[in-house]
This record gives sequence, structure tokens and C-alpha cells, in this order.
Amino acid sequence: MSGMAEGIGAFTVGEARVRVVTDCAADISAIVQAEERVVRRLVDQGLWRHETVTLFVLDDLAPLVGQLARTHRLVADDLVRLPQRPMVNLYDPRHATECFVFVNRHIMTAEGYWGDSLAAEGLLAHEHAHPLSEAPATTAARTLTVEAEGPATLAPLAAQLGRTLSTGAVTELLANRFCLVHGFDDALRHLDRLTLRQAVNNLPQRLELERRAAAAVAAGTLPSEQLRPLLRLADAQISLPFALELVPFVQSGLTAEMADLEELLLDDLMSRMAPEVTDMYRDLSERFLRLQPEWSGEAIAGWCADILLRLSAFLSAGGAPLSLRLAPIAPKAEGPS
Repeated sequence: MSGMAEGIGAFTVGEARVRVVTDCAADISAIVQAEERVVRRLVDQGLWRHETVTLFVLDDLAPLVGQLARTHRLVADDLVRLPQRPMVNLYDPRHATECFVFVNRHIMTAEGYWGDSLAAEGLLAHEHAHPLSEAPATTAARTLTVEAEGPATLAPLAAQLGRTLSTGAVTELLANRFCLVHGFDDALRHLDRLTLRQAVNNLPQRLELERRAAAAVAAGTLPSEQLRPLLRLADAQISLPFALELVPFVQSGLTAEMADLEELLLDDLMSRMAPEVTDMYRDLSERFLRLQPEWSGEAIAGWCADILLRLSAFLSAGGAPLSLRLAPIAPKAEGPS
């Protein structure tokens, strides 16, 4: 990571040492204070495993892509998405002595999180929950990926969505449940409300996609049978991942908090979409509720395959067929959140 850092500091919480590295001219105190609160709460509960955390607060994560590609710390799909993520935690699940948290000031600002200490606490708690909630289920999911068959314009997006809602859902669900069980419920609820509001505010972009797609069909550059699956895929990308956030509230006994968030999701976001999107959200939520951290590789594969089968039918309805399937991969050396 040489050449990135202009400012370096450190603080300790119990036996844990947190190094802070930044290239930001902006005030990063809200991030640092939130990190200290998160680590302290985990230390006080006897949940902390790391000796050292390095917290990078950077203006932009794009410069990391080349370095992480050379060190093989992220797979290609994760690298592509890295510059669009507000935070990422890199850790080796086999060695719990340290982790590296990267904060993206540019995306934090764009999504309304920068300067919001409670939102930062929710994000940091979620990132630290990933290594702390490692379980047989996450180990099993790490050996699987998702492949898609269908039109070239749709298949890569469908595969990415499939990974998010099946193999990738395992670590997200367990990390969110960990946060809620261990006292970060206010921070996560605040963060989820902000994210939902941002998704609602971004709905005009979906309308613009619909306009452009219709123009492409009229111009003959997009086959008409791909129009409906494309729009359904866009709606799914916007809305269905919220099931990963809301289901853990139910699993943690926070049903009133979940109902409050779900009302916002259904009334303000999904009401602008086809009813089938809400049906798919309900279907996914039911399956997400069944996930158990101690599941074996066979159980995880069956759970993921069931989700992918249902997603395939949902995405293919009324248009070009899209088929999602599981495929094995070698385990990754480090686990990104």
C-alpha cells in the first residue's frame, strides 16, 4: 500500500492496537471514533480476536485494485466492485491476528454516510463482524460461485445477482445477525434506513434505464425479448439484497424494527416495481431465515441451488431464458466482507 498514506496514528483498546492510515485532507474523526466504539464494545464482550487492525481511510479505493490483483487478495468480481464500496475488510480466516479495513471517503460521501458517526459505526461493526462470525457455513460458501447461461447482455449481471443472493448471502446474513445480537442494532437500523432512502431517491435512474432500453429495442440494438428480463434484473438488483439486511432482525428477535424497515422497503421502493419482485423478496426471506451457521458443504450447496433455481425462473419469466447454477472454486486466501 506504499505511496497512499499521508497521515498515520494509532490507539489501543485493551490488548488490541488500531493503526489509522489516511490520505484524506477531510476530517476523519467520525470514522476513527466509530472504530474505537466498535472495537471497545467487542473487546468488552470478550468477542475480539485480532491483535492489530489497520484502518485505511482513503479518498478513493480505485488505486487498490491493481495492488490487490497482484497479491491475489480479491477475486476479479470483488475487484471490479471495490471502488464502489464504502468499506471493505480484508482478513485471512485461517489467521485471526490482524485485519485491514479500507474506508472509501468518496463513496461514503456520495451515499450520505460521511460525517455520520452512527452510520460509520454500523458499517464498521458489519465489517468487523465478518471475521468474527466465520462458521462452517461461510467456509463452505467460499468454495462455491455462480455461473449464468443466457444472453450476453444479461448473463454477467444475472450471475452477479445470483452470487449476492446465494453464496455471498451466507457471510452477509451471519455478519448482520452477529451485529444485531451483540448490541449494534441502533447503528444497523439507522444505516439500513439511510440506504433504503438512498435507493428510493435513486429510482429516477431506473426510469431512465427503462427509457433507454425501450429506445434500444426500437433501434434494433436490443432484442425485444430481452427488455423485460433486463428491467426485472434491474429491479432485483435494487431491491432484493435488502432481504439480507432485514431477515437478521427477525432472527435476532427484533421484529418491530424489521417491520419498520420492511414498511419502507415495500411501500416506498417495491411498490414502484412489478408485484413479482415483492413475491421474490418474500420467497428469498423465507429461505434466508433457514440458514444455520453450522451447516455443512452439502447443506449450503443445496440451499444455494434452491435459491438459484427460483431466481432463474423469476428472471426468465416472460422473456429471454436465464439459468443460474453453482460451480466450485478454490478457497480464497483472504475473506472480503
